Amino acid sequence: MSSTGGLSYSATLSQGLPATSKQFSSASSQAQQAPSNDQSSAQRSRGQQASHIDRANHSQPEAHRKRRPSPSHIPQTGNEEQNVYVLTLLTDKPLHERMTDLRKRYFPKKINKLAAHLTLFHALPESKLESKIIHTLLEVTKTTSPFRVEATEPFRLKKGFAISVSNQHGGNQAKSIHRQLQQAWKGEGWLSQQDAGGCRVHYTLMNKVDDEGEVQNALDELKSFWKGDGGKAEGLALWRYDRGFWRWERKFSFKGESGS
Repeated sequence: MSSTGGLSYSATLSQGLPATSKQFSSASSQAQQAPSNDQSSAQRSRGQQASHIDRANHSQPEAHRKRRPSPSHIPQTGNEEQNVYVLTLLTDKPLHERMTDLRKRYFPKKINKLAAHLTLFHALPESKLESKIIHTLLEVTKTTSPFRVEATEPFRLKKGFAISVSNQHGGNQAKSIHRQLQQAWKGEGWLSQQDAGGCRVHYTLMNKVDDEGEVQNALDELKSFWKGDGGKAEGLALWRYDRGFWRWERKFSFKGESGS
């Protein structure tokens, strides 16, 4: 499968390199820490990128072209967005690697394009990136301190399962960040229905599995040994969505003073 510029989610975290506008394979599944510099990879021509994506789509069979998302997942900007962006919570490298190992163990291998992640927003519109989104992210992370996160409780999804972050250890802090960002953006009416709703911070370990028995057996196995895991939330990361893959855009480190 072709990529359209920018390091993929897994490749970015495994290589620990600043993002570039060059094409990279998305096959890497080693999950490590994201780039440490708070720099954008947006030093590229949007017009050239759009042209490249269009050519790539037309050169592929119809079945492999970009599928239209659910209406509830589309930003309400009144225009069709060239790109949308995912916002995630970044944790320390050891926790990230352990949760990625669990995801690789249970997520269907043929469709697993991502390492483990904690998503806060799913479809932020490119048209608001420079004027609204980045400014708000800088303001919120400037006053937010790194905090403890603990993944504790497995729970069922319709076709899989996930592990939630404890409210007492990171969940409430993550929801507070989500609420601050949502309040800054929601009044303008351009958030998708999904992003305008609530936020339960979690790691998805299995999804898109139709066999009910397979899902339940895997969940029972997880519960038989799972005792929880934890680490530190260090910042936020913005990723460009690319037909199931995520391409690195920018990191926003938490810069607030830690409490005593």
